[in-house]
Amino acid sequence: MRRLADALELPSPSLPTPTAWPRPRARQAPVPEEKGDLLDFLALQRCGLGAVLGARNGPLGRVMDGPERLRYELRFRAGAERCLSVLDGEARERLDALLARKRNSWPAVLWNGTLGSAAWAQLYGAHGEAWAPPPAREGAAALAALGPLRARVAALGPSALDVSSEALAAAENPGAWHGPWEALAHQRYPGVALHQLQRLTGALEGATRLLEEREGQRPLCPQGRPTPRAKRVNAVFLRYYGEGLQPAMAELERGLRPWLEATGSLWAQVQGGAPPAARPVLAGFLDPRGPGPWQAYEAARNRHTARWQAVLGACQLMPGAPAP
Repeated sequence: MRRLADALELPSPSLPTPTAWPRPRARQAPVPEEKGDLLDFLALQRCGLGAVLGARNGPLGRVMDGPERLRYELRFRAGAERCLSVLDGEARERLDALLARKRNSWPAVLWNGTLGSAAWAQLYGAHGEAWAPPPAREGAAALAALGPLRARVAALGPSALDVSSEALAAAENPGAWHGPWEALAHQRYPGVALHQLQRLTGALEGATRLLEEREGQRPLCPQGRPTPRAKRVNAVFLRYYGEGLQPAMAELERGLRPWLEATGSLWAQVQGGAPPAARPVLAGFLDPRGPGPWQAYEAARNRHTARWQAVLGACQLMPGAPAP
């Protein structure tokens, strides 16, 4: 940016700060807590739910993370449905009403346990400081690690009534249950790539503004022929844009586009439970089809390319053009 500004004889613009993944208070959906009395507990204990309830009400149960809370809800639902077959009267009615309330809160529980979880947020916590995109192979590795969680979300379904028997069985085995989240534990590509994407977008937008400002004040080639200043600007274009920036953009697109296609699909499945106020920011990180970093990048890239074509074309300096 500074070299282009110097070549254009203009001050270098400041670049915007990239948007960060939302903090827990903003991204996590509220879920009502259900508190039963002793009679409820005794009734459910008699039909086999005592251990599940005990885990929830114990010290560790009060600080369950999102995936573990999701597991608890599945285990409670499976046990409660068994209880309905043996309870009667008021106890059955109260349990039936409780299950109905839990079905209503299922989208929020599903969100908090998947894309709203701390485990998912870790994917977006790392930022790259160097002006270089992470290798596309790291994006491929992250995408492969995402596979088990994509399968788990598909097995959970959009509502509590759509949960598969496979997901219910996994909920009974802690190791099997937490596997999809653990597979992502060491992946940092999404955060680094999206941070670099936003920095790159700011740089493209800044360079475009510089070119537009110079052309508005003093065109580089008022006679339609290369000037010494235009040749200097062209040298910056060939060295820093053609040899450096374009390959970096291509590398970033190769790695990030497939990841965003996958997270866009996940977002479509679980967005109903996300906090409404945070949905625009979350959608921007997750869905390449919605307003956000990816679309801002594509717009900046296209506008930047068109501006260079106009500037160099007016000077007869476009690559492949005949010498003036």
